[in-house]
Amino acid sequence: MNNEQPRRVNWKAIVGLAVSGVCLYGAVRGLQPAEVWQAFKQANYVWIVPAVVLYLFALVARTARWQALLSPERHIPFPELLPTMAMGRAANNIYPFRTGEIVRVLLLRQRNRVSAAAGTASILVERVFDGLTMILFLILAALIGGIPDYLRYGIWGAAAIFGAALALVYAIVLWPAAIQRLTERLIISLTRGAVTAPLRPRLCEVAGRFIHGFASIKSVTTLTLVLLFSIAVWTAETFSYRLLMNSFGFSVDLHTLLLMSGAANLGTALPSGPGNLGTFDAPAILVLTRAGVSENTAISYQTLLHAVLWCTETFAGLWFMWRTGLAKSDLDQTLVEKKSDGI
Repeated sequence: MNNEQPRRVNWKAIVGLAVSGVCLYGAVRGLQPAEVWQAFKQANYVWIVPAVVLYLFALVARTARWQALLSPERHIPFPELLPTMAMGRAANNIYPFRTGEIVRVLLLRQRNRVSAAAGTASILVERVFDGLTMILFLILAALIGGIPDYLRYGIWGAAAIFGAALALVYAIVLWPAAIQRLTERLIISLTRGAVTAPLRPRLCEVAGRFIHGFASIKSVTTLTLVLLFSIAVWTAETFSYRLLMNSFGFSVDLHTLLLMSGAANLGTALPSGPGNLGTFDAPAILVLTRAGVSENTAISYQTLLHAVLWCTETFAGLWFMWRTGLAKSDLDQTLVEKKSDGI
């Protein structure tokens, strides 16, 4: 008798890889390999060093931001939190669909004894402020030189989504009890049927955990500090993008640089394969080519940029894994735990 359980289809991974594939096709369909190879041979790779330094600074700023978000729940010394941040970022580059964020929540619970609800809430707040910061960069770009038509609808849509998410975050922090009552009423109204009614207690429990996690932040001042750290993170990353352009002998003005950074990083909100493959690249290449950079140069540059960012994050995470005695099999086991924990 065969007792093996049928394998479940990982639809998240399939969707992420499909989106990455579509974005990559759109980004490189005009690729001329000989010209790209020539651009790589002539590139000046010394600019990788200051770009990596800036990106490591951004990693430090991310950790400081996370420390501020978690401080109402538990004060975690910076040297303890940095490895968890680095390993989670590395996991994003190894697993699809931003699974590294789940790894980060579970490592935070294992290493730093912070509840999964509080950890998840802190990461959701991070994502909201990342998106908000990109919108601020695009607003600055609009003030400098306007928003081109090919980005306008996407930017306004993103602004509406992240603006609403920010308002919800502040509402939960300021009025958690009222938001929880409102959420429970909404769940009750949506689960009146005989099929959905049994799900009601579980949904209310999950909603209560998330609201408690958000409410633990407790402070509008903390959220404002998080905004300042977010600006520092993305300013450092954006200037690292600009430094790497020197490797290929081209430059862009501040208007184009802000458009490229905002569009590329908002693209990473889409589901994707490991390391935001495609979703980060296609918008950046689009902005550069519309600004007059040749397509093959833009593809060469973006390939190097993504490789530098991927290697910096991944090797930093692997180094901390080595220091703490973790292996990839431990991360795999950590992900298995999420099923039983309902994360």
